[in-house]
Amino acid sequence: MDTFSENAKAKKIYEDRKVRLAMLGLGLAWISALSLVIFQNFNVTASERISQSFPNVIVFTYVLTLVILSFCEFCGGILMIIFNTIRGIPLAEYLRIWRVKSSRTVLGASILGGPVATACSIVGISFCGSTYGNCIIGLTPVITAILGTIFLKEKTGIRVFVGIILTVAGVVIASIAPPEGVSHFYLGLIITAAAPIGYAIEAIISTHAIDVSDPLIVCPLYRMIGGSLIELLCALIVCAATGHVNWITQIFAVIFSEPIILLFLFMSIIFLTIQYNGIYVAYSYCGATRGSAILFSTPIWSIPIGIVMSKMGIISFSVTTLGILGAFVIVVGILIVLAKPSELFNLRDV
Repeated sequence: MDTFSENAKAKKIYEDRKVRLAMLGLGLAWISALSLVIFQNFNVTASERISQSFPNVIVFTYVLTLVILSFCEFCGGILMIIFNTIRGIPLAEYLRIWRVKSSRTVLGASILGGPVATACSIVGISFCGSTYGNCIIGLTPVITAILGTIFLKEKTGIRVFVGIILTVAGVVIASIAPPEGVSHFYLGLIITAAAPIGYAIEAIISTHAIDVSDPLIVCPLYRMIGGSLIELLCALIVCAATGHVNWITQIFAVIFSEPIILLFLFMSIIFLTIQYNGIYVAYSYCGATRGSAILFSTPIWSIPIGIVMSKMGIISFSVTTLGILGAFVIVVGILIVLAKPSELFNLRDV
């Protein structure tokens, strides 16, 4: 009887610990969602200030986005390595992670996550606005579910199809009419459409590596520093192909000549670092399904964040009633696609 009581007590302690970790994971995922929107807004504002000194062409906008993203990810990766060193992780641990072959898939996945997904999302949002760009990015779980069904032979029930229909309907509702003062609205939506595809494929490729390695080591090593080098290489290739190799040095010259741009980029680095590492840890604590449900609720959070940052004079922000309605419909659709409500909030099933 005593043994049975001790086993029951140990089981309860174990389950309570899982619940605490799951709740922490959900909290980190929510912080990651907020950080993603704030990072996007600071990044777009910095890009707009830099681009005033350059030709207004789509190729330059893409190169500028790659260079800024590379700069932010590299600095953020260094910050995380310093943070890890302070918490007692030796530099030799990064060499050990490098030797784990499966962990390198994150580096390959960062090609889609950086030059394709994140860069296109930033370019697109600069054209169509934060809420509308995040509505398109919110399609990521839907595309992940579709790809999982096709390539991973995952079972997809009626619930998932209902969620997909709702999410797509939300995008259509939000995209019916552009808000005031937004130029190239539909071009921005089209460019942003590359983001959920890139994010979905990145998630499928890199999930295993996150499971077998410390996310706070894998993320700064591969997703941030490794990804930043890939983005800079892509920028060099585009510049060389178009005959504008001097763009990159000129961009850095403008960055370091204006303190306000450095301030905006510093804020971008901070929130990007929180978002990247926060969601990696969240996935390991509460699971990818629950973490994704919270992370891709950004269409909702982009509205109050946009209003606040607009009041502060950091960005210009406007959203239509249809945009707000579409954002809510998208988030509901995402929740239905990713999990049954009973599964999503049953924290003991982690």
